[in-house]
Amino acid sequence: MYERILTVCTGNLCRSPLAEALLRLQLARDGRHDAQVRSAGLRAQPGKTVDDTMLFIARAQPALLRELEAHRAQPVNGTLLWWADLILVMEPGQAREVAKLDPMARGKVHLLGELTQARSIGDPYLRHESVYRETWQAVEAAVAAWRGPINQPG
Repeated sequence: MYERILTVCTGNLCRSPLAEALLRLQLARDGRHDAQVRSAGLRAQPGKTVDDTMLFIARAQPALLRELEAHRAQPVNGTLLWWADLILVMEPGQAREVAKLDPMARGKVHLLGELTQARSIGDPYLRHESVYRETWQAVEAAVAAWRGPINQPG
């Protein structure tokens, strides 16, 4: 059972905050109030807010929208990598970058999409709204696929 989950993408503006929010809400529904979820970006600018298009899409889900509105970007650092017992990245290159930052984190790193057909979840940043929606669906499906492994005792 994972208790400290870190989601990682590039800028910490779209994919990782969405995964963080979805995981946090899913864990709360599962009664996992002991679990913590954070997100960070490999090239994040501290304090930036979630991308406006992502917020626009989230408006249909008020609880999710509140989570995303409260988010502020932060860069990946050694403390976060040490803290996490599961690190979910969006693309294979990000897994390699995390391993370079902290070789001890290598065994904790997984692709968010590895349990789905998506595997790699591309960055929608500054692209058409339809790309954001596709990314949203891929992240949502991947988070749902991780529900069992995250809650599995062991």
